[in-house]
Amino acid sequence: MNLLSTCGLRLSASYFWAGASLLPVSWSKVMGIRNPIFDIIGVFRKVVRISIVLARNGFLHSFRLIYVCFVCPIVIKVLPIYVKCYVEVKRITDKYYSAEKEIRYWQQNKEELLRLGKRGYRIKIEDLGLNQEKLELLKKVQQQSHEVVIAEIDEDGFLLSHFGVIRNAPTVSEKQFLVRKHHNLKLVAINGYVGVKKDYKGDKVSFVNEIKVLHCLGLTGCNVPAIMDVDFDNLTLTFSYILGGVLREELARSGAVLRDRDVDNNSDFLGLDPTEKRLKRIQEGKRVLHNVIDSQFVESLFTELNKIHASGFILRDIKYGNMVIEKKSGKPYLIDFEGARHYPNLGKHSFKILRDRDIEKFNLLFDTEKLTYKRTKGSVKIVCRKE
Repeated sequence: MNLLSTCGLRLSASYFWAGASLLPVSWSKVMGIRNPIFDIIGVFRKVVRISIVLARNGFLHSFRLIYVCFVCPIVIKVLPIYVKCYVEVKRITDKYYSAEKEIRYWQQNKEELLRLGKRGYRIKIEDLGLNQEKLELLKKVQQQSHEVVIAEIDEDGFLLSHFGVIRNAPTVSEKQFLVRKHHNLKLVAINGYVGVKKDYKGDKVSFVNEIKVLHCLGLTGCNVPAIMDVDFDNLTLTFSYILGGVLREELARSGAVLRDRDVDNNSDFLGLDPTEKRLKRIQEGKRVLHNVIDSQFVESLFTELNKIHASGFILRDIKYGNMVIEKKSGKPYLIDFEGARHYPNLGKHSFKILRDRDIEKFNLLFDTEKLTYKRTKGSVKIVCRKE
Protein backbone atom coordinates (compact mmCIF):
# COMPACT_ATOMS: atom_id res chain seq x y z
CA MET A 1 0.00 0.00 0.00
CA ASN A 2 1.46 3.38 -1.01
CA LEU A 3 1.55 6.55 1.02
CA LEU A 4 -1.41 8.14 -0.84
CA SER A 5 -3.79 5.24 -0.17
CA THR A 6 -2.76 5.12 3.52
CA CYS A 7 -3.51 8.83 3.90
CA GLY A 8 -6.85 8.32 2.17
CA LEU A 9 -7.91 5.57 4.60
CA ARG A 10 -6.99 7.69 7.59
CA LEU A 11 -8.88 10.65 6.19
CA SER A 12 -11.98 8.49 5.55
CA ALA A 13 -11.85 7.13 9.12
CA SER A 14 -11.64 10.66 10.51
CA TYR A 15 -14.73 11.73 8.54
CA PHE A 16 -16.57 8.58 9.70
CA TRP A 17 -15.98 9.22 13.43
CA ALA A 18 -16.80 12.90 13.06
CA GLY A 19 -20.10 12.01 11.42
CA ALA A 20 -20.83 9.28 13.94
CA SER A 21 -20.38 11.74 16.79
CA LEU A 22 -23.35 13.69 15.46
CA LEU A 23 -25.60 10.61 15.50
CA PRO A 24 -28.00 9.99 18.41
CA VAL A 25 -26.65 7.77 21.18
CA SER A 26 -29.26 5.10 20.44
CA TRP A 27 -28.06 4.89 16.79
CA SER A 28 -24.51 4.45 17.94
CA LYS A 29 -25.55 1.44 20.03
CA VAL A 30 -27.37 -0.11 17.09
CA MET A 31 -24.39 0.41 14.82
CA GLY A 32 -22.04 -1.06 17.46
CA ILE A 33 -19.93 2.06 17.49
CA ARG A 34 -17.97 2.74 20.67
CA ASN A 35 -16.72 6.30 21.08
CA PRO A 36 -16.05 8.33 24.26
CA ILE A 37 -18.00 11.18 22.69
CA PHE A 38 -21.20 9.12 22.99
CA ASP A 39 -20.61 8.62 26.73
CA ILE A 40 -20.08 12.35 27.17
CA ILE A 41 -23.31 13.08 25.28
CA GLY A 42 -25.19 10.62 27.53
CA VAL A 43 -23.87 12.23 30.69
CA PHE A 44 -24.66 15.67 29.31
CA ARG A 45 -28.25 14.64 28.60
CA LYS A 46 -28.69 13.34 32.15
CA VAL A 47 -27.29 16.57 33.58
CA VAL A 48 -29.73 18.57 31.43
CA ARG A 49 -32.68 16.42 32.56
CA ILE A 50 -31.75 16.80 36.25
CA SER A 51 -31.40 20.55 35.79
CA ILE A 52 -34.85 20.72 34.20
CA VAL A 53 -36.37 18.71 37.09
CA LEU A 54 -34.70 21.00 39.63
CA ALA A 55 -35.93 24.09 37.83
CA ARG A 56 -39.47 22.74 37.45
CA ASN A 57 -40.02 21.36 40.98
CA GLY A 58 -37.89 23.69 43.04
CA PHE A 59 -34.71 22.89 44.92
CA LEU A 60 -36.31 21.82 48.25
CA HIS A 61 -38.78 19.40 46.65
CA SER A 62 -36.10 17.97 44.40
CA PHE A 63 -33.75 17.50 47.37
CA ARG A 64 -36.47 15.56 49.20
CA LEU A 65 -37.03 13.45 46.10
CA ILE A 66 -33.31 12.62 45.88
CA TYR A 67 -33.25 11.85 49.62
CA VAL A 68 -36.21 9.46 49.40
CA CYS A 69 -35.10 7.72 46.20
CA PHE A 70 -31.37 7.41 46.76
CA VAL A 71 -30.32 8.25 50.33
CA CYS A 72 -33.08 6.51 52.33
CA PRO A 73 -32.58 3.02 50.85
CA ILE A 74 -28.88 3.14 51.77
CA VAL A 75 -29.53 4.53 55.27
CA ILE A 76 -32.23 1.95 56.00
CA LYS A 77 -29.84 -0.88 55.22
CA VAL A 78 -27.08 0.52 57.44
CA LEU A 79 -29.31 1.78 60.28
CA PRO A 80 -30.02 -1.60 61.97
CA ILE A 81 -26.28 -2.20 62.34
CA TYR A 82 -25.86 1.23 63.93
CA VAL A 83 -28.82 0.63 66.29
CA LYS A 84 -27.44 -2.74 67.36
CA CYS A 85 -24.07 -1.16 68.20
CA TYR A 86 -25.73 1.76 69.98
CA VAL A 87 -27.88 -0.54 72.15
CA GLU A 88 -24.88 -2.69 73.10
CA VAL A 89 -22.73 0.34 73.97
CA LYS A 90 -25.55 1.78 76.09
CA ARG A 91 -26.01 -1.54 77.89
CA ILE A 92 -22.34 -1.62 78.85
CA THR A 93 -22.35 2.08 79.81
CA ASP A 94 -25.44 1.64 81.98
CA LYS A 95 -23.95 -1.38 83.73
CA TYR A 96 -20.56 0.08 84.58
CA TYR A 97 -21.25 3.81 84.85
CA SER A 98 -24.76 5.25 84.39
CA ALA A 99 -26.66 2.99 86.84
CA GLU A 100 -24.66 4.15 89.85
CA LYS A 101 -25.04 7.78 88.81
CA GLU A 102 -28.82 7.45 88.33
CA ILE A 103 -29.25 5.73 91.70
CA ARG A 104 -27.71 8.80 93.35
CA TYR A 105 -30.01 11.05 91.33
CA TRP A 106 -33.20 9.21 92.28
CA GLN A 107 -32.06 8.93 95.90
CA GLN A 108 -31.91 12.72 96.04
CA ASN A 109 -35.40 12.88 94.51
CA LYS A 110 -37.05 10.15 96.57
CA GLU A 111 -39.70 12.50 97.95
CA GLU A 112 -40.80 13.37 94.41
CA LEU A 113 -41.08 9.66 93.55
CA LEU A 114 -43.29 8.95 96.56
CA ARG A 115 -45.37 12.10 96.11
CA LEU A 116 -46.29 11.10 92.55
CA GLY A 117 -46.93 7.53 93.73
CA LYS A 118 -49.60 8.75 96.13
CA ARG A 119 -51.53 10.15 93.17
CA GLY A 120 -51.30 6.90 91.17
CA TYR A 121 -53.20 3.61 91.23
CA ARG A 122 -53.48 2.09 94.72
CA ILE A 123 -55.80 -0.34 96.52
CA LYS A 124 -56.50 -0.68 100.22
CA ILE A 125 -55.97 -3.88 102.21
CA GLU A 126 -59.77 -4.21 102.50
CA ASP A 127 -59.96 -4.78 98.74
CA LEU A 128 -57.93 -8.01 98.88
CA GLY A 129 -60.78 -10.10 100.18
CA LEU A 130 -59.34 -11.33 103.49
CA ASN A 131 -61.82 -12.68 106.02
CA GLN A 132 -62.71 -10.24 108.78
CA GLU A 133 -60.62 -11.91 111.47
CA LYS A 134 -57.45 -11.92 109.36
CA LEU A 135 -58.12 -8.39 108.16
CA GLU A 136 -58.31 -7.11 111.73
CA LEU A 137 -55.09 -8.99 112.55
CA LEU A 138 -53.35 -7.38 109.57
CA LYS A 139 -54.50 -3.91 110.64
CA LYS A 140 -53.22 -4.52 114.15
CA VAL A 141 -49.80 -5.64 112.90
CA GLN A 142 -49.73 -2.70 110.49
CA GLN A 143 -50.03 -0.25 113.38
CA GLN A 144 -46.81 -1.64 114.83
CA SER A 145 -44.80 -1.81 111.60
CA HIS A 146 -44.34 0.37 108.53
CA GLU A 147 -44.37 -2.68 106.27
CA VAL A 148 -46.11 -6.03 106.74
CA VAL A 149 -45.59 -9.03 104.43
CA ILE A 150 -48.98 -10.42 103.45
CA ALA A 151 -47.81 -13.16 101.07
CA GLU A 152 -44.93 -14.51 98.99
CA ILE A 153 -45.39 -14.43 95.19
CA ASP A 154 -44.24 -17.46 93.17
CA GLU A 155 -42.98 -17.84 89.58
CA ASP A 156 -46.51 -17.97 88.12
CA GLY A 157 -47.84 -15.09 90.22
CA PHE A 158 -49.62 -17.23 92.80
CA LEU A 159 -49.67 -16.05 96.41
CA LEU A 160 -48.55 -18.02 99.45
CA SER A 161 -50.60 -16.13 102.03
CA HIS A 162 -49.59 -15.50 105.67
CA PHE A 163 -53.11 -14.25 106.48
CA GLY A 164 -55.34 -17.04 105.24
CA VAL A 165 -57.46 -17.12 102.09
CA ILE A 166 -57.29 -14.12 99.74
CA ARG A 167 -60.50 -14.17 97.72
CA ASN A 168 -59.47 -11.61 95.09
CA ALA A 169 -56.10 -13.13 94.19
CA PRO A 170 -54.84 -16.60 93.11
CA THR A 171 -53.28 -18.51 96.02
CA VAL A 172 -51.36 -21.80 96.50
CA SER A 173 -50.25 -23.94 99.40
CA GLU A 174 -46.65 -24.11 100.58
CA LYS A 175 -46.26 -27.44 98.78
CA GLN A 176 -47.52 -26.01 95.47
CA PHE A 177 -45.39 -22.86 95.70
CA LEU A 178 -42.99 -22.53 92.74
CA VAL A 179 -39.81 -20.65 93.70
CA ARG A 180 -39.01 -17.65 91.50
CA LYS A 181 -36.00 -17.91 89.19
CA HIS A 182 -35.03 -14.25 89.20
CA HIS A 183 -36.14 -11.41 91.46
CA ASN A 184 -38.07 -12.20 94.64
CA LEU A 185 -41.55 -10.70 95.01
CA LYS A 186 -43.65 -10.19 98.14
CA LEU A 187 -47.14 -8.84 98.65
CA VAL A 188 -46.90 -6.20 101.40
CA ALA A 189 -49.05 -3.69 103.25
CA ILE A 190 -47.76 -0.12 103.69
CA ASN A 191 -49.90 2.44 105.53
CA GLY A 192 -53.06 0.50 104.78
CA TYR A 193 -52.35 0.07 101.04
CA VAL A 194 -51.26 -3.06 99.16
CA GLY A 195 -48.01 -3.19 97.23
CA VAL A 196 -45.55 -5.58 95.60
CA LYS A 197 -42.02 -5.47 96.98
CA LYS A 198 -39.38 -6.45 94.44
CA ASP A 199 -35.85 -7.46 95.42
CA TYR A 200 -33.41 -6.92 92.52
CA LYS A 201 -30.62 -8.93 94.18
CA GLY A 202 -27.96 -6.34 93.43
CA ASP A 203 -29.00 -5.73 89.80
CA LYS A 204 -28.59 -1.95 89.68
CA VAL A 205 -29.53 -1.56 86.01
CA SER A 206 -32.90 -3.33 86.39
CA PHE A 207 -33.56 -1.44 89.63
CA VAL A 208 -32.95 1.97 88.03
CA ASN A 209 -34.84 1.05 84.86
CA GLU A 210 -38.01 0.16 86.73
CA ILE A 211 -37.89 3.31 88.87
CA LYS A 212 -37.40 5.50 85.81
CA VAL A 213 -40.13 3.80 83.77
CA LEU A 214 -42.76 3.82 86.53
CA HIS A 215 -42.08 7.45 87.41
CA CYS A 216 -42.01 8.80 83.84
CA LEU A 217 -44.99 6.78 82.63
CA GLY A 218 -46.90 7.73 85.77
CA LEU A 219 -46.38 11.37 84.84
CA THR A 220 -47.83 10.79 81.37
CA GLY A 221 -50.90 8.98 82.73
CA CYS A 222 -50.11 5.47 81.50
CA ASN A 223 -51.80 2.48 83.14
CA VAL A 224 -48.86 1.32 85.29
CA PRO A 225 -48.34 0.66 89.01
CA ALA A 226 -47.48 3.57 91.31
CA ILE A 227 -44.27 3.70 93.35
CA MET A 228 -44.97 3.26 97.08
CA ASP A 229 -41.50 2.89 98.60
CA VAL A 230 -37.83 2.64 97.57
CA ASP A 231 -34.86 1.21 99.49
CA PHE A 232 -31.72 2.42 97.73
CA ASP A 233 -29.38 0.60 100.11
CA ASN A 234 -30.86 -2.87 99.57
CA LEU A 235 -32.08 -2.22 95.99
CA THR A 236 -35.75 -3.00 96.61
CA LEU A 237 -38.73 -1.24 95.07
CA THR A 238 -42.35 -1.39 96.26
CA PHE A 239 -45.07 -0.52 93.77
CA SER A 240 -48.85 -0.77 93.95
CA TYR A 241 -50.55 -4.13 93.48
CA ILE A 242 -52.92 -4.11 90.49
CA LEU A 243 -56.12 -5.81 91.58
CA GLY A 244 -57.23 -8.10 88.76
CA GLY A 245 -56.24 -11.12 86.74
CA VAL A 246 -52.91 -11.41 84.94
CA LEU A 247 -53.71 -12.12 81.28
CA ARG A 248 -51.52 -15.24 81.30
CA GLU A 249 -53.50 -16.67 84.23
CA GLU A 250 -56.85 -15.88 82.60
CA LEU A 251 -55.74 -17.65 79.41
CA ALA A 252 -54.49 -20.61 81.45
CA ARG A 253 -57.88 -20.90 83.15
CA SER A 254 -59.43 -21.13 79.69
CA GLY A 255 -57.24 -24.12 78.80
CA ALA A 256 -53.98 -22.64 77.45
CA VAL A 257 -50.73 -24.26 78.61
CA LEU A 258 -48.87 -21.15 79.73
CA ARG A 259 -47.90 -21.39 83.39
CA ASP A 260 -44.34 -22.52 84.12
CA ARG A 261 -45.63 -25.32 86.33
CA ASP A 262 -47.85 -26.59 83.46
CA VAL A 263 -45.22 -26.23 80.71
CA ASP A 264 -42.58 -28.12 82.72
CA ASN A 265 -44.93 -31.09 83.12
CA ASN A 266 -46.33 -31.11 79.58
CA SER A 267 -44.95 -33.67 77.10
CA ASP A 268 -45.65 -31.38 74.11
CA PHE A 269 -42.94 -29.00 75.34
CA LEU A 270 -40.26 -31.61 75.99
CA GLY A 271 -37.20 -31.36 73.74
CA LEU A 272 -38.03 -27.85 72.51
CA ASP A 273 -35.37 -25.14 72.63
CA PRO A 274 -36.26 -21.83 74.40
CA THR A 275 -37.38 -20.10 71.18
CA GLU A 276 -39.61 -23.00 70.11
CA LYS A 277 -41.04 -23.21 73.61
CA ARG A 278 -41.83 -19.49 73.63
CA LEU A 279 -43.57 -19.67 70.24
CA LYS A 280 -45.60 -22.70 71.29
CA ARG A 281 -46.71 -20.86 74.42
CA ILE A 282 -47.87 -17.95 72.26
CA GLN A 283 -49.83 -20.34 70.03
CA GLU A 284 -51.44 -21.79 73.15
CA GLY A 285 -52.43 -18.31 74.28
CA LYS A 286 -53.86 -17.26 70.92
CA ARG A 287 -55.95 -20.44 70.80
CA VAL A 288 -58.21 -19.16 73.60
CA LEU A 289 -57.40 -15.45 73.44
CA HIS A 290 -60.80 -14.26 72.20
CA ASN A 291 -62.57 -16.26 74.89
CA VAL A 292 -60.91 -14.00 77.46
CA ILE A 293 -60.56 -10.53 75.88
CA ASP A 294 -62.22 -8.65 73.02
CA SER A 295 -60.87 -6.41 70.26
CA GLN A 296 -61.54 -3.27 72.33
CA PHE A 297 -59.21 -4.52 75.06
CA VAL A 298 -56.51 -5.23 72.45
CA GLU A 299 -56.87 -1.72 71.02
CA SER A 300 -56.67 -0.19 74.50
CA LEU A 301 -53.53 -2.20 75.16
CA PHE A 302 -51.97 -1.01 71.91
CA THR A 303 -52.82 2.58 72.86
CA GLU A 304 -50.87 2.09 76.09
CA LEU A 305 -47.93 0.72 74.09
CA ASN A 306 -48.01 3.80 71.85
CA LYS A 307 -47.95 6.07 74.92
CA ILE A 308 -44.89 4.25 76.21
CA HIS A 309 -43.11 4.64 72.87
CA ALA A 310 -44.06 8.32 72.73
CA SER A 311 -42.29 8.75 76.08
CA GLY A 312 -39.06 7.38 74.60
CA PHE A 313 -39.20 3.89 76.18
CA ILE A 314 -38.90 0.46 74.56
CA LEU A 315 -40.53 -2.42 76.48
CA ARG A 316 -38.62 -5.32 74.87
CA ASP A 317 -40.30 -7.88 77.15
CA ILE A 318 -43.90 -7.99 75.86
CA LYS A 319 -45.76 -11.09 77.04
CA TYR A 320 -49.07 -12.22 78.52
CA GLY A 321 -47.53 -12.41 82.01
CA ASN A 322 -46.84 -8.65 82.05
CA MET A 323 -50.44 -7.58 81.39
CA VAL A 324 -53.20 -7.28 83.97
CA ILE A 325 -56.96 -6.92 83.44
CA GLU A 326 -57.90 -4.47 86.20
CA LYS A 327 -60.87 -5.84 88.13
CA LYS A 328 -63.06 -2.74 88.52
CA SER A 329 -62.50 -0.96 85.21
CA GLY A 330 -61.51 -3.86 82.93
CA LYS A 331 -58.69 -1.69 81.58
CA PRO A 332 -55.28 -3.14 80.65
CA TYR A 333 -52.37 -2.40 82.97
CA LEU A 334 -48.73 -3.17 82.18
CA ILE A 335 -46.30 -4.42 84.82
CA ASP A 336 -42.70 -5.62 85.15
CA PHE A 337 -40.50 -2.98 83.51
CA GLU A 338 -37.07 -4.16 84.62
CA GLY A 339 -36.14 -5.02 81.02
CA ALA A 340 -37.44 -1.77 79.51
CA ARG A 341 -34.94 0.76 78.16
CA HIS A 342 -34.99 4.53 77.71
CA TYR A 343 -33.43 5.96 74.53
CA PRO A 344 -33.88 9.77 74.69
CA ASN A 345 -30.81 10.50 72.53
CA LEU A 346 -31.50 7.97 69.81
CA GLY A 347 -32.52 9.51 66.47
CA LYS A 348 -36.11 9.31 65.25
CA HIS A 349 -35.45 6.75 62.52
CA SER A 350 -33.22 4.62 64.75
CA PHE A 351 -35.84 4.62 67.51
CA LYS A 352 -38.47 3.43 65.02
CA ILE A 353 -36.46 0.26 64.43
CA LEU A 354 -36.67 -0.63 68.13
CA ARG A 355 -40.28 0.50 68.32
CA ASP A 356 -41.19 -1.74 65.38
CA ARG A 357 -39.72 -4.73 67.21
CA ASP A 358 -42.10 -4.08 70.10
CA ILE A 359 -45.01 -3.76 67.68
CA GLU A 360 -44.13 -7.02 65.90
CA LYS A 361 -44.10 -8.81 69.27
CA PHE A 362 -47.51 -7.31 69.96
CA ASN A 363 -48.76 -8.51 66.57
CA LEU A 364 -47.49 -11.99 67.31
CA LEU A 365 -49.21 -12.14 70.72
CA PHE A 366 -52.59 -10.78 69.62
CA ASP A 367 -52.69 -11.85 65.97
CA THR A 368 -52.98 -8.24 64.80
CA GLU A 369 -51.44 -6.37 61.87
CA LYS A 370 -50.34 -3.09 63.41
CA LEU A 371 -48.20 -1.18 60.94
CA THR A 372 -44.41 -1.12 61.06
CA TYR A 373 -41.98 0.18 58.45
CA LYS A 374 -41.55 -3.30 56.99
CA ARG A 375 -45.31 -3.90 56.77
CA THR A 376 -45.93 -0.46 55.27
CA LYS A 377 -43.25 -1.01 52.63
CA GLY A 378 -44.77 -4.39 51.74
CA SER A 379 -48.25 -2.85 51.41
CA VAL A 380 -46.94 -0.11 49.09
CA LYS A 381 -45.26 -2.71 46.86
CA ILE A 382 -48.50 -4.70 46.59
CA VAL A 383 -50.48 -1.58 45.67
CA CYS A 384 -47.90 -0.60 43.05
CA ARG A 385 -48.04 -4.06 41.45
CA LYS A 386 -51.83 -3.94 41.27
CA GLU A 387 -51.73 -0.56 39.57
